[in-house]
Amino acid sequence: MGQYEQIGQYFSFLQRRYHLQICIKDYCGFIPINRDLDEVLRPFLAHTNPFCMYIKSDIAQYHNCQLMIRKMHRKCQSCEGFFGFCHAGLGEYVIPISYEGNLLGSINLGFFQTEPEQTCRRIAQVCGQSALLEEETAQKLYRENIRTADVDLESVLPAFRMVAEYLGYTYRELRETHQVERLANRYYSSSEDTIISHAIEHIRQHYNQKITARQLADCCHCSTTYLSRVFKKRTGVNINIYINKVRIEISKHDLLMSASSIADIALNSGFNDPNYYCRVFNQLTGISPSEFRRRFHKVLPGMPHSDL
Repeated sequence: MGQYEQIGQYFSFLQRRYHLQICIKDYCGFIPINRDLDEVLRPFLAHTNPFCMYIKSDIAQYHNCQLMIRKMHRKCQSCEGFFGFCHAGLGEYVIPISYEGNLLGSINLGFFQTEPEQTCRRIAQVCGQSALLEEETAQKLYRENIRTADVDLESVLPAFRMVAEYLGYTYRELRETHQVERLANRYYSSSEDTIISHAIEHIRQHYNQKITARQLADCCHCSTTYLSRVFKKRTGVNINIYINKVRIEISKHDLLMSASSIADIALNSGFNDPNYYCRVFNQLTGISPSEFRRRFHKVLPGMPHSDL
């Protein structure tokens, strides 16, 4: 990831330290130009906390979220930043990303709950419009997963304006493959960013269950053909290979930190066939699970090795 890795680490630190939700909206499609930049920013391209994912499981609310992006795009063209609420009542500060007068995207900082009663009313309204969403579930997910940022907004805005400026200059480095002249008449809806972020989050949450391309497409409210094309373009691999990579990474932790049998680890990682798990592990790492454990396992007192 090289030169872009630090910005991802910085965003992750701020999210953990201040309960600050960070979301990058790409209005012109400049992020996917560079694979490393795309990979670093991918965790920040959509709100994938359980509350937001639940609200967006309803296709009408998903499209409402996409419409909010269009509204942000229009407003960012005429101001240097603003504070607003989404349709579900979550407050964000929006900082435009631009270069030489061309709007590239925005950094959205949230969630700042300045009016919690209004938020609860909006959640009730959203659920009342849906046959799928249950208000009790939505309110519970809101209470459990949405914490207002515990940092003074004015103290962090200068830092994020600098980050926005840095991303603008990053575009300058990429403009040979994405001409500035094209930006004036181009609008990138960010739906592709939302789809890839939602698909990856679904895989992360359900890696130990059966996952099909159809399930992922339903989660992302798109066709399997479109999802497969976007997934391959953005990650460089097809959906099944990506799922296997996630499962293998999860299994490495169990190999190192537990005495579970390789058969059990395969099952817990989402592989129904231990032999297939071993073949995939070897393909992706160059060694077998047993060899990986022998090389790197830290034997704890009373924790014997266990294989198939």
